[in-house]
Amino acid sequence: MTEPLYAITPPNDARVFAGGVRVQIVRAGWFRPDAGGFFGVVPRPLWSRFAQTDERGRILCRLNLLLVDAGGKRILVETGTGVGMLDKDREIKGIEGGDPGEALRAVGEDPAEVDFVVVSHLHYDHAGGMVGADGRPAFPNARYVVQRDEAQAAHGDELRLAGIMERDQLDVIQAAGQLAEVHGDVELVEGVTVTRTGGHTRGSQAVLLGVADAPGEHGIFFGDLIPTRWQLPVRWTSAFDDYPIDAVEARQALVSRSAVRGWWCYFTHDPGELPIRIAATEKGFVVRAE
Repeated sequence: MTEPLYAITPPNDARVFAGGVRVQIVRAGWFRPDAGGFFGVVPRPLWSRFAQTDERGRILCRLNLLLVDAGGKRILVETGTGVGMLDKDREIKGIEGGDPGEALRAVGEDPAEVDFVVVSHLHYDHAGGMVGADGRPAFPNARYVVQRDEAQAAHGDELRLAGIMERDQLDVIQAAGQLAEVHGDVELVEGVTVTRTGGHTRGSQAVLLGVADAPGEHGIFFGDLIPTRWQLPVRWTSAFDDYPIDAVEARQALVSRSAVRGWWCYFTHDPGELPIRIAATEKGFVVRAE
């Protein structure tokens, strides 16, 4: 890459939402998912207009985290891939970086000062950094926020989910007394609310940014319900979506709200400049020209 592996938007580029909710994007590295899996049933002639593959059929995606300051608390959204994966698996997945603690330290932030860690769901590229290389919680003073449905799915017996959720790391967090299971819509601090979306996984969650009734702008972080702006066609389901019909319905609802209300949108794997806003057109939802 031509830019630092770990980077953060400059402090003066942080966006402040209604009620003084301050949001910065932390760049925690890159990975290369298989394009066929990423775009699922969408024909290659459609998605190849936006994304190019390498010689192994993989596309280049970001590991975008959010650092949020609100209500006197510091909140990290997502943890990246972490560093616990075997080298051969990192090579297959094209992971570069991925350590959320290192990403924060590289820009002068202390992981010990994080109060909440919001994990959108328990796949490796979102929850793989919950635990550090020493086997202990990577954020020692934080409460890790996971939807109850997601935690239950990680410990369930569904064959499709076997080995693809970070159950062992979740158990470490729980044993340390740092797991905060939530159910549905929960306001962590004023202006930061997690909302269960389902669809991608049983307990996937998005994050709403900005005090609801306060004047000013608002934002949303979609998690893997909408991993990049390339998935704004809401019927573009991924092969990684466990509940594709639910995912389409949830995307339609949240993208519609985002377009109507002018919310600023953050995407967990988008390699482009963020955030963006969405416009509704006769042909569907598109990135709004600013």
